[in-house]
Amino acid sequence: MEMQARGSSSAVRINIPTVNVSEAWTPTPLRKRRFFSVRLMRFYLPCLLIVSLVVNIYYITRPTPLALPGTLSSTRVQQDGPVQNHREFEESDLRQLTDLVLVPGHGVYLGSGSPLDEANWYLLNEQRGEVGTFMAHVGKGMEIIKEHEHALLVFSGGKTRMEAGAHSEAVGYWSAAERMGWLTDDVFRRVVTEDHARDSFENVLFSIARFHELTGNYPDRVTVVGFEFKRNRFVDLHRRALRYPRIRFNYVGINPPGDQVALARSEKSNAYELFAEDLYGCAGPLAEKRRSRNPFKLSHGYAHSCPEIALLFDFCPDNPTAVFDGDLPWLS
Repeated sequence: MEMQARGSSSAVRINIPTVNVSEAWTPTPLRKRRFFSVRLMRFYLPCLLIVSLVVNIYYITRPTPLALPGTLSSTRVQQDGPVQNHREFEESDLRQLTDLVLVPGHGVYLGSGSPLDEANWYLLNEQRGEVGTFMAHVGKGMEIIKEHEHALLVFSGGKTRMEAGAHSEAVGYWSAAERMGWLTDDVFRRVVTEDHARDSFENVLFSIARFHELTGNYPDRVTVVGFEFKRNRFVDLHRRALRYPRIRFNYVGINPPGDQVALARSEKSNAYELFAEDLYGCAGPLAEKRRSRNPFKLSHGYAHSCPEIALLFDFCPDNPTAVFDGDLPWLS
């Protein structure tokens, strides 16, 4: 009976499935993710090197930005409105001035809006992009007379463009200085215009005459502020034509951005060589240029106001390279 009980009791079986080891899941090892694959690195790295090379070449070869003179760079452009009052300046103060600072005009500022924006200028096509240089010339002239209380600044340039109307180059430069807030009380009466010059020779001669009209004297020293590539024209040719002593004639040059070699080449063929063969601009292309730059048929009266140098204004020798040999007040 005991045996029957054992045989009749049900046995509990647990089936454990067999697993093929090759089918069992095992975790894959962790791999570090790469930002760039080797293939992408081979593509991007040369591109980055090329871009870097181009950027470096640009910053090395780009023209240096023109900055306004340091003592004037903090001033602000004035808004349209009434001109500020300036202190009285006695005539005796003008008679004490000894030095001429000349800034020849080029483009024509039309008198409204910011003079730093070339949209407010009348410019020839080849003058586009040069307004910053014009303003640097104006600013440098202002800076010089602020440092030298016996200097008179003359902006020189006539009404040379019919399209610019009644605006002269000289008045445009004066207005630009006024709009920039540079004509402060201490210099206001020492900044004037010369409104008849049609070329660089007349810039020098007429500004000397203008200095005499205002002060009663001829300048002891002349400083010209202009393009650096025109230095030799002023120093070697115009100064020699007027027999002005080299030691008392100074030139401050500020060039526009661009190809300086091309500028020098153009200056030599279009101006320097012409004046070298015709010191006083009496004939040929120089005389024609003067006629074209006087569309309103204006004339000056410097021979009357400056009788000591009256012969210079119409001096045209038979030999175009001959130098005037008469008496000149700056030689006495």
